Order: sequence, then structure tokens, then C-alpha cells
Amino acid sequence: MRARMTRRTPPAPARAGGGPAIVAAVAVLLASSAGACQRDRQALAAPLPKLTLGVPRVAGPVVIDAELEGKRLWEGDPGATGNFKDQAGHGIVPYTEAKARWGNGKLYLMLYAGDLDLEGSVRAHDGPVEDDDAFHIELGAGDETRVVSVSVLGTVADALCHGAGASRRCDAGWESQAEVAVDRDGTLNKLGDNDEEWVIEMALPLAALGVANATPGTRLPFSVRRCEMARAGRRACGGWGVEPRGELVFQP
Repeated sequence: MRARMTRRTPPAPARAGGGPAIVAAVAVLLASSAGACQRDRQALAAPLPKLTLGVPRVAGPVVIDAELEGKRLWEGDPGATGNFKDQAGHGIVPYTEAKARWGNGKLYLMLYAGDLDLEGSVRAHDGPVEDDDAFHIELGAGDETRVVSVSVLGTVADALCHGAGASRRCDAGWESQAEVAVDRDGTLNKLGDNDEEWVIEMALPLAALGVANATPGTRLPFSVRRCEMARAGRRACGGWGVEPRGELVFQP
């Protein structure tokens, strides 16, 4: 940013000292502009703030069966993302959220997706589940990120990725050892009927995520997003912790 000024010949001062007053005013204006430019540069260079999600600890073993009714583990708002946001920052339709818990050497996730049209066909492990209704999870940051995608069919595609952007390389040989269960309320791959929702319950061993010795206060970079397959083929996408980056904080 540069101060744009038009040079003019000042009128004769009405009294002694008028010239220095104008010079002083110009100096103040230039200093103000320089300060504003400096603040703009600092704002652009500053890292985006992180979203944090406090993750409650569970004591006993958890049965992964996607039967949530009466399962106190998932009750209440702690550890919940709330409705996922789209790129404009609006809550996506249909409603979608995730909840997280930890304990027993595992990270537990409950992924809820409202949906009017359940679509899924990929059943092969590490297949292209992004072509189906699915959740996409990324854990870790920097040069090493663990990616786990899971579809409405319960199909898992996981990989260990290094780098970012165009230079990112992912190894599908890495296994998350995810335990997954799905509950669907609707008819899969039947257009024209009104489905309602689907839920994924899953457990990820913390050792596979690189935090085998997790304790209260452990922080784990985390993002989750979902793209819904729509009848017309256009996807409604949203997520949590994508931009700005999210982080799980394990609670006592």
C-alpha cells in the first residue's frame, strides 16, 4: 500500500509558521499510511487460528455397532463439531456432524449424516469411496498425515500421506486398523424415495495414528468433511477443521 499524494504549490502562509505546519501534517499522513501497510502485511503473514475440539475420555470398552440409542457414550454436546460448514461458512444441508471420544488406546468417532438419497457401490478396501456418500478424515499435520475415508457402506480407504499440494504422495499400504459399523435409515441406491440418515461409529487405534502414548492434554491435528451425493449429481460439501485447521485436545 502506498500513500497517493498530489503535489501542489502551497499558498503563501497567512502567518509565520504555516509552512512547517503543512510539512508536519504530511509527515503524520505518511507515518499513518506506513503503519497501516505494516499491519496489513502482518495480517497476511499471520497463521490462521486453529479450531479446537475438547475430546472427553471414556473409561470402559466401547462396542462398535452403530446402535446409538441408549448408548450414553455419545450423549450431550462435548466433543461435538456441530453442523459442518460449507466454504462460505454456512451450515450444510442436510445436517451433518461428528463427535469424538478417546480412551482404551483408541480414538472413537461418531459420524452422523442426514441424507435424502443414500448412494454407495464401492465395497473394495482402499477403493474410490469418494465416489459414494462418504466421510473423509485427516489426522496429523506437516509432512505426515493419516487419511481415513469411510462410506455409507462402511468401506474404508486409508493412506499415509507425505507433503502437501501437488507434491503430496500417499501410501495406501498403510492400515488404520479402523473398526467400523454403519446404521442406515433408508433404501440404498434407490432414486425417488426419501431416505433419512446414516450413521458411522468407528474406533481407530491411537498407536496407528502415531499417538500411542496419548495422555490428557495430547493434541492431534484433525479435520473431517463430507460430500453428499445428490440426485442431480451435484455435491453438497462441508466439514470441520478444514480451514482453519482443526485440532483434537484430549480431556482428562
